[in-house]
Amino acid sequence: MFWNDFHFDGLTLAYLTTGFAMTLLAVWNGRRTLRGQKQWPRFVCTALLFCTGYGLTIFSGELKTLVLGWEIMGIASFLLIIVHRDFTSGSSSGGISAKAFFIYRLGDVGLLLAMWASHHLWRENATLISCLLLATASMQSSQLPFASWLPQALENSTTASAILLATLTVQMGVFLLLRSYPFWEHLLSVRVLVALLGLAGAAMATAFARVQSSVKRRIAYVSMAHTGLIFIEVAAGFKNLALIHIAANAFLGAYRLLAPPLLAGMPVQEGGISDKKTWEDRLPKKLKYTLYMLYTKEWGLYSRLSKYLRS
Repeated sequence: MFWNDFHFDGLTLAYLTTGFAMTLLAVWNGRRTLRGQKQWPRFVCTALLFCTGYGLTIFSGELKTLVLGWEIMGIASFLLIIVHRDFTSGSSSGGISAKAFFIYRLGDVGLLLAMWASHHLWRENATLISCLLLATASMQSSQLPFASWLPQALENSTTASAILLATLTVQMGVFLLLRSYPFWEHLLSVRVLVALLGLAGAAMATAFARVQSSVKRRIAYVSMAHTGLIFIEVAAGFKNLALIHIAANAFLGAYRLLAPPLLAGMPVQEGGISDKKTWEDRLPKKLKYTLYMLYTKEWGLYSRLSKYLRS
């Protein structure tokens, strides 16, 4: 029956509560900053579409319903990035949104392959299915190796759209891992891989955040770092801790987006360099400068992606 396609549990309740609060904050900010402009009706329609996909995803009881909600939410997330764009002026955000859209669609391929394999290769290739789900979750949560779309998307979107992207869209990768956790919890290799990806993503995002001069880019990397830590918590089996961390990260990200930089505890200095002494200061000067350049260039992750996605 139709109602059998839906499921309600503690995970659904946690995401529903967080999603409801973040959507209210996004609509409130959009009404305050966009009302009276031509982008306001566009944002309202896009937010409604996003909520529809988000609701279908978190209430899904099987993969087909999840894929439907995932697709709707992916399209809405893409539209949120370009909701402010003036299509007659050749805005540069088109290339950014195209790259994000490509990663969304690539993640959809992994999810569709996992759904196909779950019907035909369930017993023979549980590890393969789990790896496909992990790849989809990593792309959605802007983790390695596709860890570059979120900072660019937030920097080129309105604050109202950024709230939904940084607090809800990114955390849907974690939702996929939590929803599929009973399937791969007994696979030690998959759990180790999830933890390693989370550790690497958290370490790199933390380093990148320290050299950003843009508030939104720094917020994006901080959110990515926390998501990497949540990956580790999920791999370790601390699901309740992960849910608390998800909610705390969402509210912290929304606060930082809405509050002035100084009030949010994120002073922006010229060049993005802090006066506080760090462990890198103990390194030889050439090595320290090399690390700084790698951090500012984000290890070339975004440039490599742009190489294949020139708009």
